[in-house]
Amino acid sequence: MKKKIWPMGIWTAIVIGLSGCGITMNRTEENSASLQREEAATESENEGNVQDDLTEPEHEGNVQDDLTEPEREEKVHEESTEPETERTSLEEDAADIFKDTAENGQPEKKEPSENWQEAYQVFLDDWKQIEKYGDFSYVEWYFGDRYSFDKYFLCDIDKNGTPELLLYSTYMRLTAVFTYTDEPVFLVYNRIYGINPETKEVVINGHWHGAGGSGIDEWSAYTISGDVAEYSLYIDFIDTAEYGSEIHYSIYDRETEEHKHIQDDSTEYDALYAAHVEPCIPAEEYFLYDLSDAGGFAHIQ
Repeated sequence: MKKKIWPMGIWTAIVIGLSGCGITMNRTEENSASLQREEAATESENEGNVQDDLTEPEHEGNVQDDLTEPEREEKVHEESTEPETERTSLEEDAADIFKDTAENGQPEKKEPSENWQEAYQVFLDDWKQIEKYGDFSYVEWYFGDRYSFDKYFLCDIDKNGTPELLLYSTYMRLTAVFTYTDEPVFLVYNRIYGINPETKEVVINGHWHGAGGSGIDEWSAYTISGDVAEYSLYIDFIDTAEYGSEIHYSIYDRETEEHKHIQDDSTEYDALYAAHVEPCIPAEEYFLYDLSDAGGFAHIQ
């Protein structure tokens, strides 16, 4: 009996050992397969990450999908309001700049139409200030103690929205004309007969000093345009028929800037007189203000 049990025990041990080896081999194979599956999953995940980096919109979509419904609504609201917040910030910065400018006593730049009053007021307060903008030395020498200006009126001669200042002297009977751009501009002084609103001219009769011309039938004019006074007219005639001679006409040609002389033909003289002199509003029809009266600023004639 004992002799039979021993061989069977050996056989049983061999079977159990072989079974254990099989189990070990199976576990090894399972571990290897599991490792392969993990490596494959890792490679797939890495490829997905690379694809997400290349396609940013899909990545953002994935992030959006990970959010809850309230979180998505809050994110959309923040994105929609962010540009508006930036614009508001810029507007506030601009408002601060203007506020600082005002507080620092730096006024905004005014248009010429707003500044002419201040400039002309300087002349009313002290008419001698006109000498900073024009040469009146000959007039002062010629009239001596009578050299002064004591009246004024405003007229927008060239119809550009900025009135001209006409300073008048009751002693010299001369008128000095100024306009304004970004500062006062002297245009002309003379013994002005009137203003032609059609041709935008100041018209002069005769000459206020010296010799030459008939005086009575002698006319000249300057066209006012912005800050320029352009010499635009000269006509005159002298009738010497009673002395056995002819009538001589003198006419300024604007194209050639020369004077031409015509005998016994008044056609051109009459046409120029009708266009430049007849439409004039005589200077005495304008209301003159004393320099001490600023009421003329509200009365542009």
